[in-house]
Amino acid sequence: MHKYIALILFSAGVSQSFPAPQYPTPTPILPHRPFKYEFASGRYPGGAPDRYTQSEGDAAGVIRGGYAYLDPNHKWQKVEYVADENGFHVDPSVLPVANLVAHPRDTVAVAQAKANHQNLYEQIALRNSQIPVAPQAFANVETAAVASHREAFHKQFDQIAAEHARIAAEHEQLAELEKKERELAKEQRLAYV
Repeated sequence: MHKYIALILFSAGVSQSFPAPQYPTPTPILPHRPFKYEFASGRYPGGAPDRYTQSEGDAAGVIRGGYAYLDPNHKWQKVEYVADENGFHVDPSVLPVANLVAHPRDTVAVAQAKANHQNLYEQIALRNSQIPVAPQAFANVETAAVASHREAFHKQFDQIAAEHARIAAEHEQLAELEKKERELAKEQRLAYV
């Protein structure tokens, strides 16, 4: 009896470990059924609706619908469309068109600034379009004051140069004297040794 129970449990475990074969089942293509769908919603729970959607399909599979919403400028925008075998098409008559006439107008200050800028631009363009004229070279004419300062500078320079030459000669004499003293000291050390 225990053998039969063990065999039944074993065969149940083995059969559950292998998945059942999966066969693809074709999804049936159902015929189009007409429908009608619409709703409205708001931005806030319990608030007034600010968007509307409506859609309607026919037996041929063509869907017509539209939606409307309140844009950020508090203007209603409405879009209508048709979806058929050729794709999704928006009704172009309801698309917004840019207003080509209503451009912003300049204030008086902006108009004056633009005119001033244009005037300066034209002046610069005219100035830069002309051939540059080389500046005339003038010889430096030395005044009497500059000449006297130059003469005083040269005298002072000569005095300083003479002083440097005297100091250099004095250093040479001292170096020569020091050399003789070292030689004499060296001779005296050798005499005592």
